[in-house]
Amino acid sequence: MTRHATATATDPGRQLSIAAQRNATDAVMLHQAVADRLGLHVTDLRCLNLLRLGGPATPGELAARTGLTTGAVTRMIDRLIKSGFVSRAHDEHDRRRVIISLSAARTAEIARHYEPLAREFGRVMGEYSAEQLELILGVFDRLHDTSLRVTAMLREAGWTAASAEPPEYPRKGRTPRDRVI
Repeated sequence: MTRHATATATDPGRQLSIAAQRNATDAVMLHQAVADRLGLHVTDLRCLNLLRLGGPATPGELAARTGLTTGAVTRMIDRLIKSGFVSRAHDEHDRRRVIISLSAARTAEIARHYEPLAREFGRVMGEYSAEQLELILGVFDRLHDTSLRVTAMLREAGWTAASAEPPEYPRKGRTPRDRVI
């Protein structure tokens, strides 16, 4: 396992914080590279992943899932329809509702760009026991819940860094510099 030079502190919590920051940055760069190859905005690509994971959705549901304004979601949907990544159809039970669905062919095109990552991820995960994988899954689930909570707090009307402290961090004595960015 390689570590960045700044992760030399003996505090495992600090090392994990740095590793998480590095991993988040790596993920952003990876998704941007895929988006560039597909001629998409990185936000459009991540929205397509939300549709892949959560199934078809209304524009309002996409706005809620992404935190984007309804206007931004409408422009994004228009771009994705124009490029053939999604389709728009009226809900068969409520014609007032519009449902956005993925294009299977274009989804397969996206998946091809992630095949090397999936292969490498599988190789790395294959080095862990079932018990270790359960622990790792638990960490990822908790980090996901934390990300959703903090994202909601950041989007909350009226919250600013000057007006309120973010949710309590797990270890006392941490300074703003120690927080994950």
